[in-house]
Amino acid sequence: MNFIFLRVQVYLFFAVKGNMRILIVITCFIFSFPVIGQTDNTLYFQPNFANGSSASKFYEEVNYIPLETTRKSLFGRIRQLLVSDQYFIIWDADTNSIYFFDKTGKFIKKYRPPKCVIKSIQLDKSRNAIFITGGNKNYRFSQAEIEKMMEDPTNTKFARFSWSGYYSLEDINKEDVQEIKHFSLALVTPTIFDANSWAYSYIYANKKWEDLTDYELKIYNGGTTTHQYFPYSKKNSSIYLQSQQVRFFPTPQNDFLFVRPYYYNIYKLTKDSVSLLYTLVLPLENSLPKSFYDYPYKTKNEIQTYRDNNGSIVWELYNLCKYNNYLFFSLDYKKNFRDRHFMFDEDSRKFFNIGKIGPDSTNAFLPIASNIQYCDGKYLYSSISSSNMFQTKENTQQRNPKYTPALKQYFENSHREANPVIIQLKPKMKIG
Repeated sequence: MNFIFLRVQVYLFFAVKGNMRILIVITCFIFSFPVIGQTDNTLYFQPNFANGSSASKFYEEVNYIPLETTRKSLFGRIRQLLVSDQYFIIWDADTNSIYFFDKTGKFIKKYRPPKCVIKSIQLDKSRNAIFITGGNKNYRFSQAEIEKMMEDPTNTKFARFSWSGYYSLEDINKEDVQEIKHFSLALVTPTIFDANSWAYSYIYANKKWEDLTDYELKIYNGGTTTHQYFPYSKKNSSIYLQSQQVRFFPTPQNDFLFVRPYYYNIYKLTKDSVSLLYTLVLPLENSLPKSFYDYPYKTKNEIQTYRDNNGSIVWELYNLCKYNNYLFFSLDYKKNFRDRHFMFDEDSRKFFNIGKIGPDSTNAFLPIASNIQYCDGKYLYSSISSSNMFQTKENTQQRNPKYTPALKQYFENSHREANPVIIQLKPKMKIG
């Protein structure tokens, strides 16, 4: 959509002569018609008008892979999903465990770290391992102690409060785990940047501190911060009285996308630089006003109250995923879940609402989850509960759906309380 603005400049000159005759002279009219639409990196995006579609028009493949349910493999919810060449790797926060399934969904192994309360898992392809970070189970500390540690997460004297390690994927049954000693950066859930570097973020301001400059994004290597980006005042940046973090999203191309809190920019992070890919311009009702950034908040509770009172505002972007010429992303605001997840086609310059990609006969009218949980470069991955799968099966019998042999077996032998089902998606190269 293009927007045309008309600017008119009128100059009025008043001359008073004799009998108070007023002479009005309009010296000029200047009409200008700047066309404001989608430029190379500025995207005007109206979430309510994003396109929907059907499964057959949007996806070349939609595959359902039930995860085997046994007494040992049963878990509640996929907190985080990784997909390696051999395995579906799932972190379940409720059991503080990592579950390994092969690519057919067969359960292989469960691992529960003896010392760690897991905060994140990441796939380290160069080491063929999972990088696990979390808190040390042997320590309990107060909120004040946590804040003190987070002020200086590279200080190795805090390392005992965290735990990090690499779980080798060479033979997962061996439980070959290499713990990283003296690695306090685990406090801020760092993202693997390359073989020896991590990207991390912890943004926090406090009125009691000196007016020192800190940075939203940092690169850490061998005990040293090598790069840092986006300076802010640790005393006067009142929007950060409520602590925030930059979110990182690895891509199959071995670089990173990232977003900053409270901004609608999408950036690319490489070894030596940061570049702006896109800026989303949202409707006024969904955008943070300039007054938000300038207002002198006194406490984090003030910021939270502002958030609670402005449910239509988008607070940040998340779930970024790059697949060929498609950019998937989600909006953090109070909307129906299916209206938070979107895709931008860089070729056609169109937006799609992933929650409005409807099922059809090609996927047996089964659900298509809207939140993308992983991308390995070949497929996108999401998941759906067994409860949802069985309910949909009941609701669509009148359509005579054609199930694959694997799905037939799943519906015959499984049940609503079984493990989730992995959804494997392959978007079409060109979407009509």
